[in-house]
Amino acid sequence: MSLRPSTAEMESSLSIIREFLSITPLNIESDLSTLTETTTYVKHEYKSPVNSFKARGALTLVHSLSRSGDVTKVITASTGNHGSAMAYACQKFDLPITVIVPEGADESKVALIRKFDADLQFLGRDLDEAKNQILEWTLPKGHLFIEDGAVPEIVVGTATIGYEIAQQIDENLDVVIVPVGNGSLISGIGTALKEKNPSTRVISVQSEEAPCMTYSFHEKKPVNTDSCNTFAGGIAVRVAIPQAVDLMLDVVDDAILVSENDLKRAMGLFFNNVGVLVEGAGAAALAGALKLKDDLKGKSICLLATGCNVDSFLEQEILRDYV
Repeated sequence: MSLRPSTAEMESSLSIIREFLSITPLNIESDLSTLTETTTYVKHEYKSPVNSFKARGALTLVHSLSRSGDVTKVITASTGNHGSAMAYACQKFDLPITVIVPEGADESKVALIRKFDADLQFLGRDLDEAKNQILEWTLPKGHLFIEDGAVPEIVVGTATIGYEIAQQIDENLDVVIVPVGNGSLISGIGTALKEKNPSTRVISVQSEEAPCMTYSFHEKKPVNTDSCNTFAGGIAVRVAIPQAVDLMLDVVDDAILVSENDLKRAMGLFFNNVGVLVEGAGAAALAGALKLKDDLKGKSICLLATGCNVDSFLEQEILRDYV
């Protein structure tokens, strides 16, 4: 099964998304440009009802499920943002959903899932352990398990971000930097951007503590890790999805790792320079740009700011130690 979306599918997805979401801003951020010594654009994907980019794929998918008539309930696993997005979309299309989150999940993300009336359950020490346990369940007829990163409609939804970027920026970007968890975001964005301008470099960023997709990119095959101990829940993945790795290898030019401290420092810098406290995954693109500063100097770059769901304890730490 290929996850690669077509232009027609992106345009169809956008028509669904536009019924619920406004186009997200894409701005030149002059202070970040000074910091990185580039022309730095930011795509502000946290500006949505779920405070992250995830609503795009969720709306595209749940629209399709609701039209099929075959699904009576959705079950999914999430560290938070995918779960809240799926709950939001299922609420819009009147489809029941159970969201499974790992024990100890980010409190702000759990609260957002509850806001959209999902049945919420806690299971497993991390996302992949939760998924493995769900896959052992025998689900009733009409109940469907959704694995984020392995569903074409979700990748189509994320591709609309790249489609929008190509529409919003007149110049050809040199580099787009994207945080990576299971790979659906960068796979969709990379597909859309490469269609517009194959010379635009697409670079993925992960935490050193959750590097499975980076390892997979460089090894050119799925590589799993024993743990994913990053505080950045949006990119806390240890099991590589083979279809996502295949598409990454087609549309991504490089994959890098940053430290946990790099992510927290980038959260503080984004807050100081843009005025928004993004979550760890949301700051990963800026952390990557700073790591690659010497290589990027003088170029035009776009950073994906993917989410701003930050729990109170992390917020206090960032504002105390990194601002």
